[in-house]
Amino acid sequence: MHIIETLNNIDTQLFVFLNSIISTTLLNYFFVAITDARFWIFPAIVASILFIRKEHNKALIVLLLAGITVAISDPVSSQIFKPLLHRPRPCHPDYFINGAHLLFGLKSSLSFPSSHSTNIFALAFIITMFYPSQWIWFFSFAVLIGFSRIYVGVHYPGDVLGGALLGVIIALLVYSGYLCSKKWIGLKINRNQ
Repeated sequence: MHIIETLNNIDTQLFVFLNSIISTTLLNYFFVAITDARFWIFPAIVASILFIRKEHNKALIVLLLAGITVAISDPVSSQIFKPLLHRPRPCHPDYFINGAHLLFGLKSSLSFPSSHSTNIFALAFIITMFYPSQWIWFFSFAVLIGFSRIYVGVHYPGDVLGGALLGVIIALLVYSGYLCSKKWIGLKINRNQ
C-alpha cells in the first residue's frame, strides 16, 4: 500500500505543477475550448468529408476503424476501468487540492483513466497505422488533448498516461483484428477463384 500512496503523492504534486505552471487567461480559453468535444464536432465532420472526397476507399476504412475503436475505447474506459479503480478526480469536492486551478469547478465523477486520453490516443494510433509518416501530428494533438485535461483541473497526469496506454492497446487490438479479417477475407476470396 505504501507504493500506491507514494505514486499518488507524486501524481498529485505533478498535477499541481502542470496545472498551474503556465496558467494565463488566454490559455484558459484555449484549453477549455480544446478539451470540450463539442468544439471538435464541426471540424471533424468537415475533415471527414474532405478526407472521403480525397481518398474514398482508404478514408472509409480509416473512418470505420476509428469509429469502431472509439465505440470500444470509450465504454471500456468509462464503464469498466473507472468504476473498477474508483479514483476521485483532483477537482472532487471531498478531495480538493490546495493550489489547484479548476476551470470546470468541482466534479464528483471518477478520474482514472482519462476517457478523453483513451479515445484520442486510440484514434492517433489507428490513424497512424494508415499514415505512419504523419504520426507526429496525430500524437502531438493527442498529447495536447491529454495535457488539456490536466490544465483544466479534471485529471491527474497518471490518469492521462493510463488513458493513453489503454487507448493504444485498444487501437492495436482493433487494428490487429482488421488485419486478420483482411487476411481471412483475402484468403477466402482466393480460394473461391
